[in-house]
Amino acid sequence: MKEKKLIIFDFDGVIYNSEELHFKSFNFALQDLEKTITREVYYAKYCSFDDEGFFKGFLKDNKINFQDELINDLISKKHEYFDANFDNETSIYDDCVDLIKVLSKSFILAIGSGARREEIVRILKRENLLDVFEVIVSSDETTYPKPNPETYLMVLDGVNETYQVLPEECIVIEDTPKGVDSAISSGMKCFAITNSVSSTELSNSDKVFTSYKDITIEEITQI
Repeated sequence: MKEKKLIIFDFDGVIYNSEELHFKSFNFALQDLEKTITREVYYAKYCSFDDEGFFKGFLKDNKINFQDELINDLISKKHEYFDANFDNETSIYDDCVDLIKVLSKSFILAIGSGARREEIVRILKRENLLDVFEVIVSSDETTYPKPNPETYLMVLDGVNETYQVLPEECIVIEDTPKGVDSAISSGMKCFAITNSVSSTELSNSDKVFTSYKDITIEEITQI
């Protein structure tokens, strides 16, 4: 059992309570195609995807031919709706903020997310948390969405420009099955929080939590 050095947070659904607005924003963008996605299908299949990954996956799954121009147009419409509504329809998870502040005293902290860097930085600045995180990897820097391990491996590479950390010395905090699989396939440990889906759907993680208050230093040192 390796001593843990690095804690990596997913963003949407872990730090930032925004998944419901992402869901609405995707459906707003799909209106021109006369398509909708149900909440059940979104959370089961797509909610860990970045915007490009969502639209390409959804269109392929629905046998709709597309070119890059259509994908870019859909992404723009999705951003339009999200950015117009995020002040009123999203919030930070207060208990997660408390956890971040506690862990920052003992561990290196980072973020690995499929969200836009602009979105992540905007919220972290608003909450005075930006300086807490050593590295942020967003969808702007990655090619492959979760469950591909690219996001978390890029975080580790960034951290290791300053430190020396092995994958087994990392814990990822995730909220979706694909996010959990991304963390595990990168060789890291994974704690899952039931903000978006049930504990059963997160069973691939090393441990599932229903409250941030239960994620303690002791839990981290024991895994």
